[in-house]
Amino acid sequence: MSLIQVINASIEFGGNYILSDINCTLEHNSKIGLIGSNGSGKTTLIKLMLGVLLPSEGKVLHSKKCRIAYLPQNPVLDGNISFINYVHSSRPDILKLQKKINELSELLQDNHSEANETELNDALEKYQAIGGDEFENDLKFIITSLGFTEDDYPKSLNLFSGGEQSRICLARILMMSNDLLILDEPTNHLDVAMISWLEKYLNASNIPFLVVSHDRTFLDNTVSVIFHLENKHLSITKGNYSSFEQAKAIELKTQERQYARQQKFIAETEDFISRNIAGQKTTQAKSRLKLLSRMEVIQNPQQQKKIKLNIQSTGRSGNDVYTLKDVELGIFENAPLAKNVNLEVHYRDRICIVGPNGCGKTTLLKILMEEKDIFSGSLKIGASLEIGYYDQHQVLLDEELTVMDTLWQLVPNETRGYVLSFLARFGFRGDDVDKKVCVLSGGEKSRLMLCTLIHQTPNLLILDEPTNHLDIAMNNSLLSALQEYRGTIVFVSHDRYFMKQLATKYWVFHKALENDLLYPTISEVDMGLEQALELAFSIPELPKKAPVLRERKKKINPWHLEQIHKQIEQEQATIEESNIKIENINSELALSSTYSNELRAKELCQQIELLLSNINKSKQRIAELENKYLELSYDS
Repeated sequence: MSLIQVINASIEFGGNYILSDINCTLEHNSKIGLIGSNGSGKTTLIKLMLGVLLPSEGKVLHSKKCRIAYLPQNPVLDGNISFINYVHSSRPDILKLQKKINELSELLQDNHSEANETELNDALEKYQAIGGDEFENDLKFIITSLGFTEDDYPKSLNLFSGGEQSRICLARILMMSNDLLILDEPTNHLDVAMISWLEKYLNASNIPFLVVSHDRTFLDNTVSVIFHLENKHLSITKGNYSSFEQAKAIELKTQERQYARQQKFIAETEDFISRNIAGQKTTQAKSRLKLLSRMEVIQNPQQQKKIKLNIQSTGRSGNDVYTLKDVELGIFENAPLAKNVNLEVHYRDRICIVGPNGCGKTTLLKILMEEKDIFSGSLKIGASLEIGYYDQHQVLLDEELTVMDTLWQLVPNETRGYVLSFLARFGFRGDDVDKKVCVLSGGEKSRLMLCTLIHQTPNLLILDEPTNHLDIAMNNSLLSALQEYRGTIVFVSHDRYFMKQLATKYWVFHKALENDLLYPTISEVDMGLEQALELAFSIPELPKKAPVLRERKKKINPWHLEQIHKQIEQEQATIEESNIKIENINSELALSSTYSNELRAKELCQQIELLLSNINKSKQRIAELENKYLELSYDS
């Protein structure tokens, strides 16, 4: 049976349908990308699948015991719990068995009974069966891949940023034992390396998933089916996002041809009817009139309206926009984020800043805007700069203003109609324009930031993650506008398609090697995104130092070395023999006849203790012999 089945489901609020006649299934091998414009109902559909919302019509069926792990866009976490405890809580079954095993082990030391030993063995078998042995290694692998270290383990969750909390929540979800993953925009707070890792993780996993994403490269690399929400209906296309785009274009052209053909036929038929309804061919005219009345009219295929953005500049800047020479920068002077930085920005450059999360990309942008000072070196800023800044956290928006007032204050001489029509292009209609900024979602704030940015008419754009929270249609519109923009652009993004299409140069945070020491710096790369990413996320190898040879003191007879080697081999053979004896004794202990003979069982346990003691002595003896062997080898 399918994990989830949505059958003829519709949802309406106050007489308005949000979703209509939805039919889809999530199978045991599903790898689904859910796409659609902001506000199309993606989150509503997910809540329908989760059972959080009930359909107004139709039904949703769930497989019994289907365990679903869900990552919302903006998870709310208990800030008082520690990072490591929160991630550990992903597997309460493992934690429970760990506690039981520890308790039974302590109990066995005081009371070595058959019942306690049997219970311990059962617990150990269950622990291994559910992956307990690999749990800590898997956990460390995932949280390291998502940018965290062991230093983060004891920290409370309230000490992490919103983006970090989203990554922590993702780590916990990936650690859970589940049958289905539903991830709502998981890549929003990941850098390029983390996104690439998540792609590999999902592809290697046997767990089916549905993921909401506006990152077409991520969708191309992970999904095999596209669910597309548009005009309250769901369409399903096999393949990745590129396949969907091609199929959509073909479908649209087919519909346009069918529509045009039918409209031509209708026009010709209506003309024939009007000329002949009262003439000699009145019977034919009436027949054709009846044909038209019964015809199923093909609707005009309306292409999704593209938002046309046009970012104007008041006037051009000088040719030399920025010159950084021997710059050292960072947050704390004793731990610079980059040094020995020598870079230049020229008019009409499109520079993409690349590097891991936390490397200093936003700090560099603030330096370029003169909001932060460099530690050393020189920064020369060109003349006639009018900077438009897109902040990924939207802190420049006044939380107490309404959407309308936010834009109107930039264009006070424009009419109310102008402001309303412009806001409508960015998806703000009706009551939306009267909302205060503080109640807007991340996507709504992103669109409002773009709306205000356009009206600043800058000649230099500094953009920090401008595609976050934007749907694919708005992303395309922004990309087109930036490609046509006549000014200079310096930007940070993790959307690889966006980066490739816009950037002409890359500034890469990376580790450089000097005098056998690694230090952080920034270099310019103009060879392409792949080379930039390789430089940003790789660490150069330190040269191998030749071993320091001390003065040889005396010659040692090789016979002595050979004798020590034989002694080591003898001790290893003794250990091996003892282990075999222990296995045989354990086999005898497992027999019911042994349990009934308390004296024999006690005798066997004493033998095991003696053998273990002998093994430890042999190991100590081997360590001593190996040290002696190495000393003699070195001196010889």
